[in-house]
Amino acid sequence: MRERQERLTELFRRHADDIHAYATWRVGRQDAPDVVGEVFLAAWRSLDRIRSGEERGWLFGAARNVVLARRRHGAASAALGQRLVTLAVEESERDGLADDVARRDQVCRALDTLGERDREVLITATWFDLSPAEAARVLDISRPAYLVRLHRARNRFRSAYQQVTDAEGSHPSAVRNPLAA
Repeated sequence: MRERQERLTELFRRHADDIHAYATWRVGRQDAPDVVGEVFLAAWRSLDRIRSGEERGWLFGAARNVVLARRRHGAASAALGQRLVTLAVEESERDGLADDVARRDQVCRALDTLGERDREVLITATWFDLSPAEAARVLDISRPAYLVRLHRARNRFRSAYQQVTDAEGSHPSAVRNPLAA
């Protein structure tokens, strides 16, 4: 029993912040702690089945399942764009704040034109820094299917972002393209 408690405690220490960030993105700040609690309760119940080294992917997959279950039961969720816009920006520490705000707005508007599947794969890939294998597990698809879906979502985002910036008449030097390396 003590080993189980120590393992769960270690999992919580290592991954709770990431799971909380994911939950905040999916259901908002108010409901995120409940999602984290449900995920780690599920982890406690399934601790013997979680393979060593695969914990992070398992936890993200569990978080996704909790979020989907909450949606099926009518839990309200804020739009992805709104969540991105509400991210805290340290004004005093940021250079080019106006450019950052303009770029964030453009990215949000481009993301808003995409379907939920595309947004989910893009955010899972970039925001949470999951490996392709972990992200595929979170989305409950194979790694090759994940890579294809990510490739297609990136292409659709690239096109949507270009349309947003073209519609604004943004000069390329005024706002840096977030897809540029």
